[in-house]
Amino acid sequence: MRRFLQVGCLTVLFFGSGLACAVSIETNNPEIVVKEVFCQEYDVRGVLVNKSAEDFNGILHIAVKDEDGDVVGRNKLRLRVTAENGARFSFYYINTLNCKKHKFDFRLE
Repeated sequence: MRRFLQVGCLTVLFFGSGLACAVSIETNNPEIVVKEVFCQEYDVRGVLVNKSAEDFNGILHIAVKDEDGDVVGRNKLRLRVTAENGARFSFYYINTLNCKKHKFDFRLE
């Protein structure tokens, strides 16, 4: 069953207990965005999109924040994304028990 919910400036799409963001989430690099974020219990998945003409080979950091803005989970993952392409990622066992109220911040290193 699909349900839509407006959360701040993000429109999210619910699939059972998880959610997927219907918009891009910016990173600290304007050429790289995160899309299709999906959260379910302890997992966060999505697609890192490299819009630049250069390959990306680095680390994607995630900070999961609750409704008060407190960080309740962190993780990092090494990724390689070729130029003008996307790559799926998964963070397992990160604190995302209340996906409806969490905000996800992504940073690249």
